[in-house]
Amino acid sequence: MDHSKALDKIKKLLRLAGSSNPHEAAAAMRQARAMMEKFGLGEADVTLSEVSEHSAASGSKVTPAQWEASLSLTVAQAYSCKTLFLPYAGSYRFIGEMAEVASYTMTILMRQVRKARRDYITTELKRCKPANKTKRADMFCEGWVWAIRQQVNQFAGNAQPSEAAESYLRWKYPSTVEKLPNDRNRKGKPSQRDLRDAGRGIDAADDVQLNHGVGGSAPLALT
Repeated sequence: MDHSKALDKIKKLLRLAGSSNPHEAAAAMRQARAMMEKFGLGEADVTLSEVSEHSAASGSKVTPAQWEASLSLTVAQAYSCKTLFLPYAGSYRFIGEMAEVASYTMTILMRQVRKARRDYITTELKRCKPANKTKRADMFCEGWVWAIRQQVNQFAGNAQPSEAAESYLRWKYPSTVEKLPNDRNRKGKPSQRDLRDAGRGIDAADDVQLNHGVGGSAPLALT
């Protein structure tokens, strides 16, 4: 039996150790500890094995737009994950116990916001100069992401990544550095036009809903 299979077996035994039957629980705990000693595994190894990492594509290879980075952080919060942007790979990496569903959600939301952006450019910004068109479309996307973030805040609250996810991040990516995303609207007080563009982004996100599963215990669902 290799370490991977041993970890799976230990995790099953530890779940059995939570049984309401005291004899079954004690036996499972003894077996789990014996296997951990045999394979040289500690509690930290078992905990870290619950953490995974999954990617979602970005629209940029080097520096993502502000609204896109905000969306990745919003999704990470929804699923209690950490998120990294990998330059040149052009992708976000979600790290946590629900990283797979986080990356899936990010992929779907990116597809939806990009479509909404294209539609807005076609219908409302077709007469704009290219530079202004990009800035205004960014404001539209900022509003769209803000609307999604409000949904997440309602059901996720102050959910934080687990200690295991934090430990995994330090172990796997020890040289992580912070870099500001590309904010093409970095300035003072937003204009009425900025607010109008953002407001239309909020309206365009009305059909997107993030919800808890039945009873609030299942993974979040995208509808």
